[in-house]
Amino acid sequence: MPALRVEVAHDIEACRRTVPIQEEVWSGDVVVPPQLLLAVAHNGGLVALGYVEGEEAPAGFVFGFLGIYDFHFRHHSHMLGVREPHRRTGLAVKLKEAQRDHCLDQGIDTIAWTMDPLEARNAYFNFAKLGAFARTYGRDWYGEMPDRLNAGLPSDRLYVEWRIATDRADRRLRGAEELATLEGAESEGVRWLLAAEGDAPGTAAALADDSHLLVAVPTDFQQLKARDRDLALRWRHAVRDALEPACAAGYAAVELLRSADRTRGAYLLVKQPR
Repeated sequence: MPALRVEVAHDIEACRRTVPIQEEVWSGDVVVPPQLLLAVAHNGGLVALGYVEGEEAPAGFVFGFLGIYDFHFRHHSHMLGVREPHRRTGLAVKLKEAQRDHCLDQGIDTIAWTMDPLEARNAYFNFAKLGAFARTYGRDWYGEMPDRLNAGLPSDRLYVEWRIATDRADRRLRGAEELATLEGAESEGVRWLLAAEGDAPGTAAALADDSHLLVAVPTDFQQLKARDRDLALRWRHAVRDALEPACAAGYAAVELLRSADRTRGAYLLVKQPR
């Protein structure tokens, strides 16, 4: 496998190199201008480019900026994009590691970002690979979005929090922790708050006093949306009906569990102590 490296952007040319990646991943409707990226990079934020050995153009990038949440500084990771040929190569993890190191050097211990709750692959990356969690659900967070990933559906989001100075984050980044499976959760009797019925969502159940819950999501939402937009919208509303009240009641999504054959996926929710 080719060697990977990450370079922090310090000038306008490096920031311009993110634009083709933005256009490829999201389309040209949501491009962050390189001038703004440079301003952020010189005022506490981070723009970092990921390269694959033997290729001149960057294969990915990450962009984030300083923010304040609950009266504490944190870093908001606004964009992480990797070109299709270089996904699942470890480049995304290397970019997040560079972002983690940047923040630790600043004395910041939390990085946060938003995520479409129906994107199971992103959720698996965030929870299994990084050790993040999500306890806040936002309905139609960004309003109508025209880009290819989001067009035509409400932009509901989970607010993901990554505590970068914890043992959990360190173990997940090193791949040193055995991951739970969906079959394991089912065998332990974890109740389905939302189950799938074939490739369609069921109806969200009522909340009770469970310590753990399961919420089904499609394994490939973009493929499903391209095939059946109405079914995609049903999933959006069903997952909203499950996760929105669960988060309000104090649950946090801590894992995206996969079945052994990778045909099923579900969030594992855990009730947080008050």
